[in-house]
Amino acid sequence: MSVYELIKQGETCLKNENISNPFNESAGIMKHVLSKTLEEVIVSYSDRISANKINLYAKLIERRSRKEPFAYIVKKKEFYSLDFIVGRSVLIPRPDTECLVDEALKEIKGLFQECKKKITVLDIGTGSGAIAISIAKNSDNVIIYAADNSKRSLIALKKNIIANGVEDKVVPVYFDMLKLKSGGPIFINNYLNFNIADFDNFDLILSNPPYIETDELKVLEDDIKLYEPFKALDGGKDGLKFYREIFDIAVLKTNKIKTLILEIDYRKKSEIYSLFKEKFKNKNIKFKNITFINDLNNKERAVKITYG
Repeated sequence: MSVYELIKQGETCLKNENISNPFNESAGIMKHVLSKTLEEVIVSYSDRISANKINLYAKLIERRSRKEPFAYIVKKKEFYSLDFIVGRSVLIPRPDTECLVDEALKEIKGLFQECKKKITVLDIGTGSGAIAISIAKNSDNVIIYAADNSKRSLIALKKNIIANGVEDKVVPVYFDMLKLKSGGPIFINNYLNFNIADFDNFDLILSNPPYIETDELKVLEDDIKLYEPFKALDGGKDGLKFYREIFDIAVLKTNKIKTLILEIDYRKKSEIYSLFKEKFKNKNIKFKNITFINDLNNKERAVKITYG
């Protein structure tokens, strides 16, 4: 069969399973099988394909037909114009999260102009490292501690740090909020260790925490609920579990002004705002500013709080 004939065959299979944009996805899988750019695939439409590659292509189309995410099949995902290695141990980076990177870069630029030293950043629940690495690639004035409580995620993070050439700016950290709060050990292998006092040293703390309500996980699309890591999605009964945890460790009594930028579910804006006020009041720390940031769909996708 020719390249084009096989792509059309794959398109039919995906269309029968109600996969969106079936031709584009079929062509994307072909691009992966042939290790070519999309333009090179188009030029080679009339070429014949070896039996081995036909078999591989068919297996990958079958995986996509079962709703396995395209990014997991081809083992990479573009985010902020960079390529990231992804597997089922990490969430697939999504374009809506890019607004968090944009806001962080603005904040880092402003902080650097004020203090003229490298800005220290903590990215909690870094996963593939998409947020931390995107920031590091676009700023010379940061050192970012990319933290996660999954050893498998940290392996993916290290690969992405090396692939994107930011070894001098991004530091992998094993970090478990619950163990940290209880005073238990969080050191593992050769990853950097934290204690709770370290959190006063960061200029900027970022996170895209799990924020889907537990009951909502059951009604998510199959490509999410069947394949993406449950722990990275489940935000507890009300979707706010990890915001509470982050505030308990990040919003400490501080002698300097700091900034917290978090991705949120736009439907939870009022609940999150109330939680912020409650936590800050209880800790006797003053708000300086709070801003909600819109994503590509003009929905409030992140919040920035300046305090101290």
